[in-house]
Amino acid sequence: MEKNLLKRISEGDELAFELLYRRYYARLCAFANKFLFDHAAAEEVVQDVFFNIWEGRALLDDEQALKSYLFRSVQNRSLNVIASNKVKDKYADVIKDIYWNSDEFDAHDSLLAKELNEKFLEAINSLPEQCRKIFLMSRNEGKKYKEIAEELNVSVKTVETQMNRALKRLKTDLAEYLSVALITAFSQL
Repeated sequence: MEKNLLKRISEGDELAFELLYRRYYARLCAFANKFLFDHAAAEEVVQDVFFNIWEGRALLDDEQALKSYLFRSVQNRSLNVIASNKVKDKYADVIKDIYWNSDEFDAHDSLLAKELNEKFLEAINSLPEQCRKIFLMSRNEGKKYKEIAEELNVSVKTVETQMNRALKRLKTDLAEYLSVALITAFSQL
């Protein structure tokens, strides 16, 4: 049955994908939450795994063990989130120490911080309208995907897709500026 499901998904069958999603979503969220201790982050990890499966559906191997693949993917992505959060926390502490707790905060640092903020706002404003609206509702208003879907009268799957697109685009658009900010911060240590 799983082989047939994978084959149908690889052929672009949305109903087969929805069946897979409904069959494993709750269990995968509970599994991810064992690593992350954050239900919203766990949901995001699982949604990202499903998004990547759908995006790479043409490359699916109908011989692989689907259940094992899903749980392994969620575990790996959860561990990546943990590692990423540790790095972000470390850099956030360094930047906080340099910019807000330091007497050495000068005009150059102020300009860099202002430029980074402007680029962030510019990147958000460059997102397509629905994508930007969904991103801001999630990040600024703290709404869950289901709440956003109900308010905008779209599917949760649409919200997930738009959030993934927004995050990938922001990551790409801001990568250069974040690197410069971190290099500048470390050069002042």
